Amino acid sequence: MTLLDAASVRRSHRSYRPGPIHPAQRQQLEKTISQLNSRSGLRLQLICGQPEPFRSLSKSYGLLTGVEHYVVFAGPEGDPDLEEKCGYYGEELLLTAVSMGLATCWVGGTYDKKSCLCHLAEGERLVCVAAIGYPPEKPGLREQVIRRAAKGMGRKPAAADAQEGPSWFAAGLASVALAPSALNRRGYRFALLPDGTVQARLEGGGAFALVDLGIAKYHFALGAHGGEWAWGDGGIFRKAAEEKSCGAVIWRAEGGGRQYLLARHNGGHWSFPKGHVEGKETEEETAAREILEETGLTAAIDTGFRHVVTYSPKPGVVKDVVFFTATPTGGREHPQESEIAGLGWFPFREARERITYASDEEILLAAEGYLERKQKEMRTTEC
Repeated sequence: MTLLDAASVRRSHRSYRPGPIHPAQRQQLEKTISQLNSRSGLRLQLICGQPEPFRSLSKSYGLLTGVEHYVVFAGPEGDPDLEEKCGYYGEELLLTAVSMGLATCWVGGTYDKKSCLCHLAEGERLVCVAAIGYPPEKPGLREQVIRRAAKGMGRKPAAADAQEGPSWFAAGLASVALAPSALNRRGYRFALLPDGTVQARLEGGGAFALVDLGIAKYHFALGAHGGEWAWGDGGIFRKAAEEKSCGAVIWRAEGGGRQYLLARHNGGHWSFPKGHVEGKETEEETAAREILEETGLTAAIDTGFRHVVTYSPKPGVVKDVVFFTATPTGGREHPQESEIAGLGWFPFREARERITYASDEEILLAAEGYLERKQKEMRTTEC
């Protein structure tokens, strides 16, 4: 599930069932949080098994029940854009959680703030929190009432000052319409300017208006397929140039299980072989060529598995990387010295631990699931 897919299915859950977050999911969330903190200068934290902030409140609309785990959104108190950044990067984190099958809910007021201050370092300010965990198997009466009320309010469309424009602008607005906001107010407006940039302005105020603006800006960038925002009310968005690469999750049968080939790139991170599409190459041709160049191996590409990772490798550029699965068919294994520092075959669990980026970990998980299903289908056919 992509983050854009997650945005379309996400809703705010106010009831949660007890129990810990699965260790593998927790590990993946922590990896994502570490990378977001590095990019943003914030200090997002996942707090597990500490329900105190949600236990002592009087009953009110929107009260959460069963919350045992939450994310703290905080950062340097001197950062003038702290609230907006928490909304922007926090929404990326929560959509990542949704893509993993977890339930989430932004929480601005209905929690005990004092019990969260112990997680802050000196010079940091708490902005808000978000509940995270698993929803109940069947929603309770209160959850059903809240769902009906939210459905009755409907989705308020994203306000815009232009009805025409490039397709990416319309796609950005469609994504903004899916963004959560305090009291469903969506107090912002997006305008396509004559120079092809987009401006976001607040309409009205409120305690969490800047958090809402950050969430909306993230949704717009997600729907528009990449770009950069300037922070603040009136901030400008510039659409990113688009690039495309292809690669594969390479595997082999070993000792009754599967091993995966990972490449340690010269930047130090562990990932899969991949590279830019050249000329009129098909995706499959690019993946096969890059495998040969980076690993020395020829490989059979399985296009039945096709997953896409989108990220920004540098300012002003957004890249789609298409991954297939593949099995070696020949060649001599050796790393491409100009790009690859080393290669290694690892069983699934060890490969998952070694992979640097959370998005690549998602690809590995999806590939493992795909290959497991194929294996079961083959067994069924043989029987």
